[in-house]
Amino acid sequence: MHSPSHVYPQAAQAFRHFFQELREAYLERETLFTQIELALLSREHVLVVGPPGTAKSAIASSVLGRIVDEKTGLPSLFAKQIAESTVQTDLIGPVDFKVLTETGRTEFITEDGMLGATHAFLDEVFDGRDMLLRSILNVLHERELKHGRRVTSGRIECAIMTSNRYLSEVLARSPELLLAFADRLSFISFVPKSFARRPSRAAMLHRFAFNLRPDLRANLTLQHLDVLQEAVERVTVSSHLLEAIEMLADELERALAAQVSKLPDYVPTKYFSQRSVVKALWALKAAVVRDQLYRRPDRPLEATVEDLDALRWFFLLGGPQAEEAELLLKVAVDPRERAQLEIVRIEQKAFDAALAKVRAELGTGVEREAASLGAAEDLKAVEALSRNFQPGIVSTTAQRLRTKLVPGPRHPDNRVALLGAARGLLAAVEQRVARGPIEGSEARPGLIVFSALADTLALCRLTPELRPRLGALCDSVARFIVQALEVMALNAESLAFDETVALESLIGLADNLAEELGRVGELLALLAEGRSGAVGWLRSSEVEARRRVVAALRQRATSAFPGTRGRRDPLDALAADSRRLAQLEQALCRLDPEQRGLKQELLQPLGFAYVRDVLSTTPFDRIDQLTRTVQSVAENLRREGLAPEPVFAECREILDTRLREYVSQLGREVASPPPAPQAAASGEAYNFYRGDFSNLVRDGELAALIGLDGQLAFARPPSASFFLSEAIHESVARVELSFVQTRLKYLRSWLTQLLSSLPAPQNIQSRATADQVFDRLVKSRFPLLTLKEGELVRIKGVLGQLTAMSGDLGESARKLENVLRGIDDDFSRFSRQLLELRASL
Repeated sequence: MHSPSHVYPQAAQAFRHFFQELREAYLERETLFTQIELALLSREHVLVVGPPGTAKSAIASSVLGRIVDEKTGLPSLFAKQIAESTVQTDLIGPVDFKVLTETGRTEFITEDGMLGATHAFLDEVFDGRDMLLRSILNVLHERELKHGRRVTSGRIECAIMTSNRYLSEVLARSPELLLAFADRLSFISFVPKSFARRPSRAAMLHRFAFNLRPDLRANLTLQHLDVLQEAVERVTVSSHLLEAIEMLADELERALAAQVSKLPDYVPTKYFSQRSVVKALWALKAAVVRDQLYRRPDRPLEATVEDLDALRWFFLLGGPQAEEAELLLKVAVDPRERAQLEIVRIEQKAFDAALAKVRAELGTGVEREAASLGAAEDLKAVEALSRNFQPGIVSTTAQRLRTKLVPGPRHPDNRVALLGAARGLLAAVEQRVARGPIEGSEARPGLIVFSALADTLALCRLTPELRPRLGALCDSVARFIVQALEVMALNAESLAFDETVALESLIGLADNLAEELGRVGELLALLAEGRSGAVGWLRSSEVEARRRVVAALRQRATSAFPGTRGRRDPLDALAADSRRLAQLEQALCRLDPEQRGLKQELLQPLGFAYVRDVLSTTPFDRIDQLTRTVQSVAENLRREGLAPEPVFAECREILDTRLREYVSQLGREVASPPPAPQAAASGEAYNFYRGDFSNLVRDGELAALIGLDGQLAFARPPSASFFLSEAIHESVARVELSFVQTRLKYLRSWLTQLLSSLPAPQNIQSRATADQVFDRLVKSRFPLLTLKEGELVRIKGVLGQLTAMSGDLGESARKLENVLRGIDDDFSRFSRQLLELRASL
């Protein structure tokens, strides 16, 4: 929205008077004021460096402190002197403790910080810590504060930052920090220690001698700046000048880099990035408005080649003008001062040379751009397509033309040839789609054809001159897609008549069709922009084709998958088919997510065969060995993506049969001859019990069976108490009961023989005799078996499982508990009496 005609002249006059008054008050600061003016007009920031006593802070305060809001008469200014102790909240605003205490969230009152003001003055900015300075840069550049999920926008437009340090000092301390400043700030200025001209020094002394303070009365408001900033936004920059900005940035970067190689101590003060080139555009627009304000009030708001000279204040370190710099170098003593003045002089010369070269080359811009565009090659490629259509070349040509035409060449003459090539490409594509989807030896159009159509539609849609042809092109492509979808569905359905198609071929075909249908979906999205009315019909055709393709592929997969045969290892067969079916299911799921389960359906019969083979043939000597086999088989099924529940439910009878056979062999009667008196006391009875006897009496199988049944609980029928039959549980329990009875019979005989061979404790009269009896008891190793090895406790646990069973089995177990208790009581009573006797003698 443009300002009323009388407002702009008022704002222009106020701006001129404001800065003319400042220039009269602060002598030989022309460059700094120019950069500040450009910064205010373009809403950018200024960094001012130089030794103390050069009025940097006074100038910043005199500028920003006197730009007032006409509504309040007050400036919108945030001012802060930075120190090492300055923290983030000093700049962005204090923490809102009300929000913190009520919600636990940390928020800031940004209205009290620099985001809450239009202008900011940060004095001695490099005295802060690096992390603080980086946060300042981010806030000033983004004009917002990001804190967690919360983003707070600010009003800040222009900040002036000052420092008493030379740039060389900042660079030595933190080169990355200086580059960050140079990249985010549009204007950097150096203020020298002294004046170049004697009249300036004399005027300064005269003012101080007579206490003549600057009389600054000119009025400038935020509303005046708004009007002028709006004018900056209206400045037009031709493509010709946009190219010039890029050329100038590139040439200046090369020129300054060459100075680095010549002068090792020189470091450029501008970081050339894409961000800096964009900021240069706004600096140029601001320079156009400034020139209108001061020199040519009647000039149009359109940048010209002559305006490029003003970019020196953006690209270079601002400082004394060339003549003043030479005069200052003659009298400067401080090496840091001389170094900064040398930088100013070097960069000014480099800019002048770069600008002269750019101006000379701008005249040849049309020819240079034409050579880089290579439109003749595109025309040649399009002519070849009219004779021999190749979809790959269509895609690359369409992409290349789109890149060149959008946004387009800077010079309109170069657009004509490119448009000719693009129209020829559209004609070639229209001829191809008119011939239908099948051409040559291909069974269907294929991914490359759909990609070519998508790239052509994108070119037509994004190029304004081609857009009138978009509707007709969309219609012809839509007809082509409908035919192509029918061909794709028929192509898949023809597999029912081709018995040579293997599973691997189906996987590749499903992957290809999924990619092609996916590209068709992208094409439909493009067609929606040109012919939205046809999209519903096309999507219905695409859904129907996808349904037919999936049904045909699944049907053929079912008939083409016999399972792997001929391998000796059933697990190898299962793993190989699992991989192939997983690939096929994944490919089908790309076509239709509802196709999950195909692998399970086709692989399950092979899983049955694998489990039946393993469970029927794997030998085992103990039930816990069978348990490990079952666990391994279940894990293998899960690893291959098969649910083990139905497979093991199917194989339950196999496990029952194997266990019945095992129990029948296990349940034969084991002889339990009582040990001889000598063997009972010598330890031979212990060796027999732990050796040959235990090998024959394999108790613990009931616990192993319960563990196995628990392992198979996942396949247990809902109404059953066990997976394995109750008959198996009872058979194993009876064998276990028999073995426990045999053990107890042997232990009872052993203990009776042992105690019979030893004198009763009450008949022992001396310590020596007691020690002899004790040694003979230890030598028998019965205490070792019962106390240290806990054999009686172990048997008691087995009997506890057996007593829980119903019927005569449980009753028999309870009787054996009495036998066990008698053995334990007899041994405990004898050993306790013997130990008490030894202690008393």
